[in-house]
Amino acid sequence: MNTNYETRYASSPSTVKTYDTEALRAEFLIDNLMQDGTINLTYTHYDRYIAGSAVPTSVALTLETIDPLKAEYFLERRELGIINVGGNGTVTGI
Repeated sequence: MNTNYETRYASSPSTVKTYDTEALRAEFLIDNLMQDGTINLTYTHYDRYIAGSAVPTSVALTLETIDPLKAEYFLERRELGIINVGGNGTVTGI
Protein backbone atom coordinates (compact mmCIF):
# COMPACT_ATOMS: atom_id res chain seq x y z
CA MET A 1 0.00 0.00 0.00
CA ASN A 2 1.46 3.34 -1.08
CA THR A 3 -1.03 5.40 0.91
CA ASN A 4 -0.16 7.56 3.91
CA TYR A 5 -2.82 9.39 5.92
CA GLU A 6 -3.26 11.48 9.02
CA THR A 7 -6.43 12.35 10.93
CA ARG A 8 -7.10 15.83 12.24
CA TYR A 9 -9.78 16.72 14.75
CA ALA A 10 -11.88 19.87 14.84
CA SER A 11 -10.71 22.75 17.03
CA SER A 12 -12.81 24.96 19.24
CA PRO A 13 -13.24 28.47 17.76
CA SER A 14 -12.46 30.01 21.15
CA THR A 15 -9.21 28.04 21.31
CA VAL A 16 -8.17 28.92 17.76
CA LYS A 17 -8.51 32.64 18.61
CA THR A 18 -5.55 32.21 20.98
CA TYR A 19 -3.24 30.54 18.41
CA ASP A 20 -0.15 32.31 17.14
CA THR A 21 1.10 31.77 13.57
CA GLU A 22 3.07 28.65 14.48
CA ALA A 23 0.07 27.03 16.17
CA LEU A 24 -2.24 27.93 13.25
CA ARG A 25 0.17 26.36 10.78
CA ALA A 26 0.49 23.21 12.91
CA GLU A 27 -3.29 22.89 13.17
CA PHE A 28 -4.41 23.74 9.63
CA LEU A 29 -1.54 23.65 7.09
CA ILE A 30 -1.38 20.45 5.06
CA ASP A 31 2.30 20.18 4.26
CA ASN A 32 4.40 17.71 2.24
CA LEU A 33 1.53 16.45 0.08
CA MET A 34 3.41 15.84 -3.15
CA GLN A 35 5.74 12.83 -2.80
CA ASP A 36 6.74 10.67 -5.77
CA GLY A 37 5.09 7.26 -5.93
CA THR A 38 2.78 7.94 -2.99
CA ILE A 39 -0.80 8.87 -2.12
CA ASN A 40 -0.92 11.26 0.85
CA LEU A 41 -4.24 12.04 2.53
CA THR A 42 -5.37 14.28 5.37
CA TYR A 43 -8.73 13.29 6.85
CA THR A 44 -10.23 16.15 8.81
CA HIS A 45 -13.28 16.13 11.01
CA TYR A 46 -14.38 19.44 9.49
CA ASP A 47 -17.20 18.02 7.33
CA ARG A 48 -15.31 14.67 7.20
CA TYR A 49 -13.27 16.19 4.38
CA ILE A 50 -10.23 14.48 2.88
CA ALA A 51 -7.56 16.47 1.06
CA GLY A 52 -4.83 14.55 -0.66
CA SER A 53 -2.44 14.01 -3.50
CA ALA A 54 -1.31 11.19 -5.72
CA VAL A 55 2.03 11.42 -7.51
CA PRO A 56 2.37 8.39 -9.77
CA THR A 57 5.80 7.81 -11.26
CA SER A 58 6.63 4.60 -13.10
CA VAL A 59 3.88 2.57 -11.41
CA ALA A 60 0.13 3.24 -11.23
CA LEU A 61 -1.24 4.13 -7.80
CA THR A 62 -4.40 2.59 -6.34
CA LEU A 63 -6.68 4.64 -4.10
CA GLU A 64 -7.39 2.23 -1.26
CA THR A 65 -9.69 2.77 1.69
CA ILE A 66 -8.25 4.00 5.00
CA ASP A 67 -9.25 2.83 8.48
CA PRO A 68 -11.16 5.98 9.58
CA LEU A 69 -13.62 5.55 6.69
CA LYS A 70 -14.82 2.16 7.92
CA ALA A 71 -15.65 1.40 4.28
CA GLU A 72 -15.02 -1.49 1.95
CA TYR A 73 -13.60 0.87 -0.69
CA PHE A 74 -12.59 4.55 -0.66
CA LEU A 75 -15.60 5.97 -2.53
CA GLU A 76 -18.24 3.83 -0.85
CA ARG A 77 -19.88 6.85 0.82
CA ARG A 78 -18.13 9.86 -0.69
CA GLU A 79 -17.40 11.75 -3.89
CA LEU A 80 -14.06 12.55 -5.50
CA GLY A 81 -12.80 15.63 -7.32
CA ILE A 82 -9.52 15.53 -9.23
CA ILE A 83 -7.25 18.40 -10.27
CA ASN A 84 -4.21 17.51 -12.39
CA VAL A 85 -1.30 19.89 -11.77
CA GLY A 86 1.29 17.77 -13.60
CA GLY A 87 1.64 16.32 -17.07
CA ASN A 88 -0.79 14.07 -18.87
CA GLY A 89 -2.54 11.61 -16.59
CA THR A 90 -5.17 8.93 -16.65
CA VAL A 91 -7.69 8.01 -13.98
CA THR A 92 -9.37 4.62 -14.28
CA GLY A 93 -12.10 2.99 -12.25
CA ILE A 94 -13.26 -0.56 -11.87
